[in-house]
Amino acid sequence: MINKPPGLPFLVVFSAAAAALLAGASHPSWSKLDAFLYGLPAGFLLLTYWAMRMAWADHKGTVPDGVFTRSLMPCYISAVVLLALATGAPSWVRFTISEPGMEAYVRAVNENPGHEQPCQWAGLYRACDGTRHENDSTGEGGVEFAVRDPFLPDGRGFLWLPSGEPGEYTDGDGHYTHLTGHWYSYRYDPSW
Repeated sequence: MINKPPGLPFLVVFSAAAAALLAGASHPSWSKLDAFLYGLPAGFLLLTYWAMRMAWADHKGTVPDGVFTRSLMPCYISAVVLLALATGAPSWVRFTISEPGMEAYVRAVNENPGHEQPCQWAGLYRACDGTRHENDSTGEGGVEFAVRDPFLPDGRGFLWLPSGEPGEYTDGDGHYTHLTGHWYSYRYDPSW
């Protein structure tokens, strides 16, 4: 068994690791450092295991002929994941699909600002704690809400701001990133 190239079980594990990395990277507050910290060790271990198995199979003469065989699928998957991470495609796709649902959530918070909105799906994001956000620079209100995601720690979410740019958190522990139009993502980390 060890003298054959990695088979279907390895391909399933490798694909699951790639899918988990892409799912985490689909949040706009996901940083390239996070991808490096989580993806590199897992990818290195899996690709090292794959390379050892391929080398041993080559030594025993059991590697299938041809460049486009199933045994090279981890290389193809790695290339697609790296391309997706480099271009920011996961977060763009998830945000684009979710934008109408998030706008509906913003309207619900604006219609009843005194009432706390329950956690609910806003597109492909689990939106919680929707509150009014007063912009420091213009005095206009926007809506800020947290995203509860199993792939990310708490303290990340979105801000919809009708005009101006958001000010930083008063204690300096927050960071906003402009996405598109009136949308910003935020990361709040008290350890900064």
